[in-house]
Amino acid sequence: MKLDYTIQTNKYIGKNFLYTFPFVLIPAFILSFSLASGSINEVLRGFFTGNLSTWTFFKLFNAVSVFNFDSWQTALAGGVGIVAIVPCMALFTAFMEKHMRIGKRTFNGLWTKLNDNISSTVVFGGVVLIIYELWAIVLAAMLYFMSLIPNAVVAYICIVITYLVAHIAFMSVISTLYLWLPCMQITGFRVVEALHYSYRLFTPVRNGIILEQTFFLLFGEIIIGLCALFIPQTVFFILVTTLLMAIFLLYYFVRMEIIYFDRDHIERMDLRKY
Repeated sequence: MKLDYTIQTNKYIGKNFLYTFPFVLIPAFILSFSLASGSINEVLRGFFTGNLSTWTFFKLFNAVSVFNFDSWQTALAGGVGIVAIVPCMALFTAFMEKHMRIGKRTFNGLWTKLNDNISSTVVFGGVVLIIYELWAIVLAAMLYFMSLIPNAVVAYICIVITYLVAHIAFMSVISTLYLWLPCMQITGFRVVEALHYSYRLFTPVRNGIILEQTFFLLFGEIIIGLCALFIPQTVFFILVTTLLMAIFLLYYFVRMEIIYFDRDHIERMDLRKY
């Protein structure tokens, strides 16, 4: 992996924050309401107090799933957030492609480009969502069975190892699709052709990206966990989780475009001064 991908991402976000942040703010805000702060709180309290008997599969699944059922409001927020993220990300990738390809940082023509990007974003987002929810089911089941181990020390060791390995495995699968979206949108390839091409572009840099994104995901989950423990269901909880999700979306999609332009040897005109 090129060591400067993260540096380039930081620079792009820093220079274009006022242009890029509005794209991720709405879905991040809606998705913050879908977080099952109650289930996360109960799971973490059971873990830190040594009371794993309070864990149930349903609580564990709610704590990690987008579609949690702590209440009808959180379940609805998850659905609305997923729907909202599609047009926002389709517009966001259209903005970045235009900016990086021709160097113009304007919103002109984005709605026209939305028609071209919406179908590929739905495909990409749908596949990622399905993978994530299947992963959430498997993770919740594995953690629940680990909590049933009679020996507390063995149970805790198995839980921590399972949690870390599961995250690395998830990111390994998701990272395989990382350049799939720009390959569909920029090259015009069909779905399967774009997937093959994106895998070929991404393979040489995949290990570094997997580790980086796994660390980023774990760090975000720690912050959300701390918020659920100490400030659950408050305005401050919504503000912190909204900001966190917005930053995650920014980094995920900006780095995606930067890596794609680099790996496909496309000159970035946004880096040139006119």
